[in-house]
Amino acid sequence: MIKDVIKIESGEWAAEICPRLGANVVNLKYNGSDVLAPLNDEAQLEKSLYLQGAPILMPANRTYKGRFTFEGKEYVLPINEPHNDCNLHGSVLKQAFDVVETAVDSVTLRLLDTEAKSYPFPFELTVVYSVSENGFLSEFTVKNVGEGNMPLTFCTHTNFVEPESFRVPLRLCQEKDAHHIPTGRYVPLDAQQQGYVSGSPSRSLYITGYFLSDGTRAEVGDYYYDVSDNYDHWIFYNGGGGRGFLCVEPQAGKVDGLNNGGYILVKKGESVKFSTRISRK
Repeated sequence: MIKDVIKIESGEWAAEICPRLGANVVNLKYNGSDVLAPLNDEAQLEKSLYLQGAPILMPANRTYKGRFTFEGKEYVLPINEPHNDCNLHGSVLKQAFDVVETAVDSVTLRLLDTEAKSYPFPFELTVVYSVSENGFLSEFTVKNVGEGNMPLTFCTHTNFVEPESFRVPLRLCQEKDAHHIPTGRYVPLDAQQQGYVSGSPSRSLYITGYFLSDGTRAEVGDYYYDVSDNYDHWIFYNGGGGRGFLCVEPQAGKVDGLNNGGYILVKKGESVKFSTRISRK
């Protein structure tokens, strides 16, 4: 059992959020059934930080060699995936958030990092989770509280309970090398990937990849997943299939975007907002 969770509910929807675990949605249920792969025991985190609930990734996905240069200055992130020589998913998902406000059906949390300890630039991240008859809504606001510009890539690592089938609007595949680092090319979808667009099983396939978005609504089993249009990529992973989860991840910016220019530029004092909604079909 996870301690220190905040519970919100409305009608058939109920969620548990853990502020000290990166404001992760450790449980999301509809009519008593799990929608997201739940985090029920912290021992699960020893196997993977990423495959339960919906961790917040900032920067998103991989940063090659944990290094990038922005406006003439080099920045360094810790290598936490040594076999691929990368920083994977950043460290915001490990931070404790402050609870700003709670209600029966919503919670507002905030991470203020003025010393740039969890991201190489000072920022404030405000997260609002709410449930209603329209489903589970997540709203994220990233504000640049530093003295200069900030590059931003952002992802919601959404771990659905493995569905029978799914559909996601995709345009092109971001080609990657053996270390899962993009080559710089976008290539046409292959036959299996075209199935992700028209409708594909999950359990019988190995599903992974980075894709340029062609729309803002995915269908995952019995649920719609709607995202704001500034999420311009979709990322997938199912661990080979049959493992009980399918990650359907909306992402703003390219994989390794801090190195290849695929980021959002946030100027001093400005904010960027993202949102996602999970609803029943």
